[in-house]
Amino acid sequence: MRVSDEFRRRAAERMAMPMFCLSVAFLILVAALLVLWVDVPLFLSVRDAETAARSAGPTPKDVLCWISPQTATAAGMNLLLMLGAIWPFFVLELAFQYIVRDRDKPFCRRRSRSLLACLCPPLRMCARNPDVGNKIWFPALGWRPVDRRLRTRLEKAFSIPMIFIALAILPVLLVEFGMRQTVIAQPCLQFALHASTGIIWFAFATEFIVMVSVAEKKLEYCKSHWIDIAIILLPFISFLRSLRAVRAMRLARVARVQQLSKMGRAYRLRGLAMRVVRALMILELFHRIFRIGPERRLEKLNTILDEKEREVEALRAEIARLERLVEEQQQYGQRKVAG
Repeated sequence: MRVSDEFRRRAAERMAMPMFCLSVAFLILVAALLVLWVDVPLFLSVRDAETAARSAGPTPKDVLCWISPQTATAAGMNLLLMLGAIWPFFVLELAFQYIVRDRDKPFCRRRSRSLLACLCPPLRMCARNPDVGNKIWFPALGWRPVDRRLRTRLEKAFSIPMIFIALAILPVLLVEFGMRQTVIAQPCLQFALHASTGIIWFAFATEFIVMVSVAEKKLEYCKSHWIDIAIILLPFISFLRSLRAVRAMRLARVARVQQLSKMGRAYRLRGLAMRVVRALMILELFHRIFRIGPERRLEKLNTILDEKEREVEALRAEIARLERLVEEQQQYGQRKVAG
């Protein structure tokens, strides 16, 4: 049974907001999971090492933490279950699109973004929809065509908020390293630091997903924003190290000394990765500040102007070719009539 284009368009319009919200919810859960299974264990390992060295013995009882390792692990498992409950919705959307597809057009090529969303659901946040003219749906904006005007509007919308987000890393570093003993003794301050880390990561991930979705040349955008990619992906390396550390704890009964050594290396590598992330955030802060300067803006406008001039030249060449073709066809028609 063939389905009309109007039906597909209406279905896409109705699913736009729910799928956008599910994508954002998925990304929020990932940010929370990274906090619980990367940032919290890292803090706990540093806390235990410092308090044990200071007291030359076990961790003092007066050292508090807003969450225990067992609770963080259990909460992370619950988040994984929630992610697993959300994931099938993206698969179901792809299955629905396949059922109502236009059989005269290649499905995989038209739905490549939906296929990517099944592998990485946050990418569904700003996926173009061929049923609505390859437009993208945004809250408060509705469906918008992907063009230079939209890219400029999104860049302006993200520029100032993201500078404040990047600036937030400075007080986080100040409190984390300059007031370490106070942080160890204050569970509320610990929670604020962990929440700030999650919010900063979520903001960087959201901006990157949105902007790469509307970028005209995605590969060039990724090359020019490699710092953002590193900030987003490095915590996942630490996350894999955390899983290895958990596995080491379970196997500690079999080979206790060897497994504890692996745990120590995992914690050190995780700490190194998170330090690199924080250093990249500071580098990104300076990059964003200088990027909004008049010189940087002038350079960007000149680049856009050069691209547009090349496009105009190509259009003129195409117009001239078509004019010659039309003239040749007219001359041929006249000769045929005369003959």
